Amino acid sequence: MFLSLALSVAPVSSLAGEPPRLVGEFGGRAISGGDILVLDLAPAAILRIDRRTLRVRTIPLAGTDGTLDPYGIAAGEDGTLWALSDKGRILVGFSTTAGERVERRRLPEPGQGVTRLWDRIGVVAIRLRDGEPLLRTAEKDGLRPFSSIVSRAASDVTAHLIRNLLRCSSGTGDAVPCWFLAGPPEVFLVRQDGDTARISVPSFARVAPRAVSRRDPGAAFVYPVRDAFLEPEGLWVLSNQEGERTPLEEGAVRGRHVALVRGGRTRHVVALDREARAILDAGGDRLVLLYSDGSIRAIGAR
Repeated sequence: MFLSLALSVAPVSSLAGEPPRLVGEFGGRAISGGDILVLDLAPAAILRIDRRTLRVRTIPLAGTDGTLDPYGIAAGEDGTLWALSDKGRILVGFSTTAGERVERRRLPEPGQGVTRLWDRIGVVAIRLRDGEPLLRTAEKDGLRPFSSIVSRAASDVTAHLIRNLLRCSSGTGDAVPCWFLAGPPEVFLVRQDGDTARISVPSFARVAPRAVSRRDPGAAFVYPVRDAFLEPEGLWVLSNQEGERTPLEEGAVRGRHVALVRGGRTRHVVALDREARAILDAGGDRLVLLYSDGSIRAIGAR
């Protein structure tokens, strides 16, 4: 069943008594107890958004020691927030209350993203060969393999890097959703013991033969999933590519539908009035979305 946009509220920043402010360059989001944490990179700050009231507090980050990477964040159980910097070479942690840097750790190999894996911080590895573990945990003595998700084969180095772009998102106590940006419309539900289950999700991309060029080596791929959010009611998925044009092509349409998948079936599809960038929260009768224009709004989910 297709639903139109049903409910809209004011941007979160205007509900907090702060000057109107849009989210700048998006660096990822995480759920920490009763808060949604959004990493804003322009300038570097944490937005703490109350999940119930949608009131926001902006916490500037100190000691970033360079530019943070926009490849996701992980909220630790101890009130810390973790991100990558220096093109994935540095794992840096901040206090989510004071914004001060609490730890800086050079990784033994660069990562393409981070996520929370229960009581540990997960790092998504960069791979140039197939069959290697992609999801690892950051331990004091290095990185350890986690889950059965491995890198996939491709024709050359560039195609291999594109085909193995992996993202992970907010999950429940049972599973964390991860997905390949390029490939079939599916999401992996990663369990705490590392086992995975594949879930087929709706796609709004049209597959068509494409000529690959040096200017656009990613034209041969399809990019169905932009974001995913797992909650007790099911898996919410934000579309990425819609139609034949890939997300980076001029005139591309993306992020205009959010779908709820439960029990192996698509239960609801919500059509959006403009491009969305991320699902910040989901539950009950509403979704909280970050749009591509930088605004944050709640919409009806039924």
